[in-house]
Amino acid sequence: MRSADRRWVAVGLTVLLVVSMGGTAVASGPVTDTSRSTDASGPAVESAGSSTNASLSAADGTASDDAIVRTSRYALTPEEPGSVRVTLTYELPDDVRSLETRLVDDGSVTSTDGFDRVNSTRYEWDESTERASITLTYKPNETTSKTGPEAADGRYVFADAGEWALIRQFRASSRYSYTGSQPGFERRSETDGPGAVGDRIVFLGEVSTAERTQNGQTFRLVVPEAADLDESPEAILDSLTNASQSLRIGDRDETVTGFAAPTDRLEWGVRGLATGESEFWVRDFERLDEPANVWLHEYVHSRQSFRTTAETRWLTEATAQYYAAALTLEQERIDFEQFRRELARGERSTYDDVVLSSPSTWTANANYIKGALGAGRLDLTLREQTNQSATLQRVIRQMNARDGPVTQSDFLGIVEETGGADSRAIATGITETSDPLSMWDQRTHTELFGVVPARISYALPADADGYRASGPYRNDTVSATPVRLATGETLTVDAVVSNNGGEVGPYNATLTVDGRVVSSAAGELSPESERTVRLSHTFERAGEYTVGVGEETVTVVVEEPAEPTVSAVSVDREQFQVGQRATVTATVGNDAAVPANGTVAFTRDDESVTQRAVTLAPGNTTELSASVELPTAGTVRLGAGAADPVAVTVVEPTATDSPATSDGSGPGFTAGLAVVAALLALLARRR
Repeated sequence: MRSADRRWVAVGLTVLLVVSMGGTAVASGPVTDTSRSTDASGPAVESAGSSTNASLSAADGTASDDAIVRTSRYALTPEEPGSVRVTLTYELPDDVRSLETRLVDDGSVTSTDGFDRVNSTRYEWDESTERASITLTYKPNETTSKTGPEAADGRYVFADAGEWALIRQFRASSRYSYTGSQPGFERRSETDGPGAVGDRIVFLGEVSTAERTQNGQTFRLVVPEAADLDESPEAILDSLTNASQSLRIGDRDETVTGFAAPTDRLEWGVRGLATGESEFWVRDFERLDEPANVWLHEYVHSRQSFRTTAETRWLTEATAQYYAAALTLEQERIDFEQFRRELARGERSTYDDVVLSSPSTWTANANYIKGALGAGRLDLTLREQTNQSATLQRVIRQMNARDGPVTQSDFLGIVEETGGADSRAIATGITETSDPLSMWDQRTHTELFGVVPARISYALPADADGYRASGPYRNDTVSATPVRLATGETLTVDAVVSNNGGEVGPYNATLTVDGRVVSSAAGELSPESERTVRLSHTFERAGEYTVGVGEETVTVVVEEPAEPTVSAVSVDREQFQVGQRATVTATVGNDAAVPANGTVAFTRDDESVTQRAVTLAPGNTTELSASVELPTAGTVRLGAGAADPVAVTVVEPTATDSPATSDGSGPGFTAGLAVVAALLALLARRR
């Protein structure tokens, strides 16, 4: 989001900011007699100094002996969250006759030294104190109700959280009179305690600062201790400096200052905010690898020095949004499909009646969304019409070079000068009609913007079929929420390798366990294609592990195999004779999340008589049987595992009973021998 300043007016701040913070402080008004005295009747506008760090006490320049120097000193007031203390100190040379300061922002003056109160906002110098000051309490909280791509869930654009504050500098204006030559007016800003100051922004609290000088620009990244960056400072500076090199749209500011806004104590109303000529803040968790790259969006604003009319106002946010996505694609942080989807949002029917040059027709942040697609289509047209010798950057460069606001006629004239009459006609259709816009495909992008390089990405399987456990207990797919294995099992992951670029590219897919590479697969992959590669690892020890492919991870929990459990016992019949054998059947299950492996003991009157080995996958059941001899008469309890045993009756055989066993084996008569014995007994009686 672009804040208003002397170059732009955008949503969220007032024209007062433009007046009170832009330009160089001077004395204005009629000159009566320069040889004797000059009465300065107009306001001398004061603004913050150049980017400084409090520890350096840097200023707006080296103060000369005949310059008025104003130093703004900022301090936290933790006992009063929502307010900070500001001290404005004026060092006044001998030739200054009078000075009046007007407080532009809402501040409650607590003390003065060398100033007399005129009313609640105006204070006059007593004309004798060389170092005069005004101390006040400043309420810096500012809110917004902004919606759209740059909007966030909260309300604040500047705020004091008590232990830290990210605020806009206090605004004051001055007018003065003097004798002799007109004195200069120089400004300094500093913090009372830890912190950092920029051209418009102050952070109060502990900070660290990272700097990088490249392409004639010094990038200064202020990272508060209260912030928790999702990206490293080095990565952010890499992205910013690469964008600085790629954007050839005019002069680069000597210093660019970015602040990471902490998000642990409050919710901001926007994702980022640019203010002044080369300063911005961005929420600490914003990423570099998404098309709506806020770090680059706000940087692009720092390179826009053109002013607009109502008809060309759409260009401010549209070009920032378009180049944020285009530069992120160029830096290979996103692939073309992500870039395409971002711009294709401008195709939606929501924008069917939107005319970009007519703000009254805008709906649903059309200047950001349809505007970004319009900027892209214009870039595409210029490349097509000029055989790729001219781009939208040339148009913006000429817009930046203009002194006055860029009108619609100016804009179309620059487009025609850059790309010819056909380009002007297309630009007229894009901006002055509600005709729908369409996004181009990757082949067209390759032809006109250059080949999209190979972009290899790696991912874990999208569903459970991509995870398989194998080993001594099973060979089956497993759930990934989390993956649960038994020690000794091997996990095989069907890793997905994709190439969303425009060229053949090499890949090296790796499987990591707690950050250590344990398996890999390499090869080449054609453009716009994907391949599944299998990566495996055997887990020998119990524990919890983080398994990763590319930037994605899954938790793997490894345990010792579970013990099988017996839920029920049955016996083939209820009564037996001594010497017979009973068939005991146990229903065995595994209720654990990992395989079960163990033995089931079969018992006779609680004494183990035999065992059976069993292995079961999670959730499975089976039946195991054993033959148990019954050597003595009585009630005998037959069991298995911890299930309730079954009682059977064992009796002595009678004279007519055969002691044959239940399975027909062992001592005793067979059925045939019993018949023979009966015949022999009958024959004996007859004799």
